[in-house]
Amino acid sequence: MRHLLNTRDIAQMYQVTSATVLNWIRAGKLKAYATPGGHYRVAREDLEAFSHTYSLPPVAGVASPGLRLLLVGADADFFGRLRNAIYYRWPAAQVELARTEFEIGWWLARLAPTHLIVHPSLTPDEMLDRCKRFAGGDAARDLRLITLPDSPDDGLSEWIDRIGPAGV
Repeated sequence: MRHLLNTRDIAQMYQVTSATVLNWIRAGKLKAYATPGGHYRVAREDLEAFSHTYSLPPVAGVASPGLRLLLVGADADFFGRLRNAIYYRWPAAQVELARTEFEIGWWLARLAPTHLIVHPSLTPDEMLDRCKRFAGGDAARDLRLITLPDSPDDGLSEWIDRIGPAGV
């Protein structure tokens, strides 16, 4: 299942108007799908590609009520599978991947995650320590730090069900 965003959501993320987002789509800069009613939807993957191509990280509106997960680690393939499994279970969840300490800081500030998920065997010790320190700090009272088991592919769906987001 693909996670699709509408033009209003994207406009809020980038602090622009919906007309600007439509201009990006019509100019071919941002890949979008037209609904039968003539509205546009953008896959999260296409928005991420757009952000990377034009160096436009979302500046606002990324954090929202509900489940917000920050996945920390270096294995993009595994985290892609994990992200898809989470979207299947909770389609409205926001899931981001951080591979460097800079990206961790960026997404902690922009996403205000409810969960910080770390795979210890794929994450350098210093990044794991930093995640533990942040999750243990006063500013992160509602942040749950989750450390994946050594072989999280085994029973992935059962593991995801144990995330247990409050209010979702």
